[in-house]
Amino acid sequence: MALDRLVDEMQALYHLIRRASHPIHRAEMTPEQYWLLRLLRRRGALSIGELAEILGVTGSSVTTACKRLEKAGLVTRERQSDDERMVRVMLTERGQEQIEAWQQRRREFLEKLLAPLDEKQQEQLQELLAHILQEAERPNLT
Repeated sequence: MALDRLVDEMQALYHLIRRASHPIHRAEMTPEQYWLLRLLRRRGALSIGELAEILGVTGSSVTTACKRLEKAGLVTRERQSDDERMVRVMLTERGQEQIEAWQQRRREFLEKLLAPLDEKQQEQLQELLAHILQEAERPNLT
């Protein structure tokens, strides 16, 4: 069936993009470290406990990940003056730049994938993707 083939090719494209541009697949860091950085970027400074709860892992696991990320200069950890047990983790400027670099790498890879398409084909693909994304926002899809 044509739909089965299309679904298979969409999945293959998704995996190709992830393998080429995702820091986990490029062995730059662990999945936990990656999601921790993304979470800090989205939410701002969080405590070790908050990170552990949101990520669904133990506090000691988050602490280990944060120590590695701090050593790499991607996060800072600060003890709170009012409660020494409370440690807040923040994304550093270098951490922010690293996330932006990953996003830029993904964009560049996608641009290379789309380069063989002429302008008309790119417009057609854009229209199809816009339609798919619009339909995906409908509440009954998920």
